[in-house]
Amino acid sequence: MTSQLPDGLVPSRASPIFTQDTLPDALQREHALAPGHWGVLNVLEGSLRFVNLETRKTRTISAPGRVTIHPQTRHHVTVDGPVRCRIDFFRESRD
Repeated sequence: MTSQLPDGLVPSRASPIFTQDTLPDALQREHALAPGHWGVLNVLEGSLRFVNLETRKTRTISAPGRVTIHPQTRHHVTVDGPVRCRIDFFRESRD
């Protein structure tokens, strides 16, 4: 995973701020972003584990930290304790 987004992406939406109690189950199970769509997981308080199922690597992301999620990369997150996080979504430009 890189920490940088490629040039030419446009913002598409942002999630609400999630806590350890409100983080959707779907994010804690295996999933992937659609082709042409990227995500930036921002940890605002606390920490969580980001599991990249493609590389089989687990990374602890602590506040203030972030991870860039590539399109079609199978992954999930695991909550370790108190956390506040948000996901910003980007897509390739349709120009």
